[in-house]
Order: sequence, then structure tokens, then C-alpha cells
Amino acid sequence: MFKNGNSYAFRVSKKDREFMNVGEETKFEKIVSPDGKSITFKKIEKATPNILEVANGVYEDHRNLMKRLEEL
Repeated sequence: MFKNGNSYAFRVSKKDREFMNVGEETKFEKIVSPDGKSITFKKIEKATPNILEVANGVYEDHRNLMKRLEEL
């Protein structure tokens, strides 16, 4: 741990960074234990970038159901 401006930060070794396949753009979720004795960082996996394409595919796969729902 080291001082970084008004905060403190943890270092990740090059070996660990490569093993985890993370870089500067990687996002993490921080989880602090209820007793305050541990902090866990979990890598947030990227969401499907083409969510509109996925939604359109679902719509097309269930076109008849969607039409019935529109008529309710």
C-alpha cells in the first residue's frame, strides 16, 4: 500500500496483472467485509457491447409473442 495524493492505493504485480488479464481500462467492484478486516476486488466482466443486436434477436425469435403482447 502506498500514498497516492490524498488516498492510499495497492500495487498489483506485473505477474498478477498478466494472470488476471487486466489493464488500466479494467473496472473492479470493491467489497469490504462487514468486520472491516478484508477488502476484495472483483474484476467486472464487460457486458455485451451490442445489446441492441441481442434485443432485436430476441424480438425476432419471439415475434408472435411480441405481437400478442402489443395487442394487450
